[in-house]
Amino acid sequence: MVLGKTGYLQGLHTRQLLAHLVGLRRLESKWGRYYQLASTFKNLREEIELTKSILATREHIPNKQEARKIRQEKARSK
Repeated sequence: MVLGKTGYLQGLHTRQLLAHLVGLRRLESKWGRYYQLASTFKNLREEIELTKSILATREHIPNKQEARKIRQEKARSK
């Protein structure tokens, strides 16, 4: 299941991947203990790890505070 998603996840933009990872983590925290099948939880963990490994190869996207600092420094230099 996870191997088929590699191409799909590679095609997503970085922000989309981050949103996907947030959703996976939310799902894991919400349903982590209540999975009926152990394989489902294992697949979820594998997809989280796959998403994280793809994100590790991408450029850094600044968070709100970092973006503000970058904008302020850019304005000062003008």
